Amino acid sequence: MTGCSAHEEPVLYRADYPQYETADALFDRTNLVVEARIIGEPRYLQEVAQAPDPAETDPALNPQAGAPAAVAAQPEAPPVVITVYTAQILKVFKGQAQVGQSVEVKELGGVFDGVTYQEEHTTPLNQDRGYVLFLEAYPDSPAALLNPVQAKYPLDAASNPAPLPENSIKLTRAELETMS
Repeated sequence: MTGCSAHEEPVLYRADYPQYETADALFDRTNLVVEARIIGEPRYLQEVAQAPDPAETDPALNPQAGAPAAVAAQPEAPPVVITVYTAQILKVFKGQAQVGQSVEVKELGGVFDGVTYQEEHTTPLNQDRGYVLFLEAYPDSPAALLNPVQAKYPLDAASNPAPLPENSIKLTRAELETMS
């Protein structure tokens, strides 16, 4: 993950995610697929990226091991900012969840200490909006989208899942019902 920063400009993250060829492949890989509405205010988490210990000589633990000090000096990495949303479950297509429960969903980016951090080429979740979400759920951490473009489908006015503009995988409610 990389980022670049200027005080007035947002810090942009670039991340690499698995890509899926079909809705079936996406569905098979996930452990939780729900129709949900984003509720409440999001919360923001900050994780500070830790540089490797410069005294470490094992290249597996410190990629700069053995490099001259001038070459090994790295600029400080921007913090990793995560937004955590609460999603109220309206329908379960796959996984261990029940209608009416809430699930926390995390996404890369957000606003922290007055600075906007955002992931390139993605659209963040919107409060009070419905989605079909393909998630990887964890016991001790908020769930994560399998892919920030392919794993969230905003619901249109008729409550049908609509892919984001960058997502070539079309998905219908009937297909979801068949997969589940």
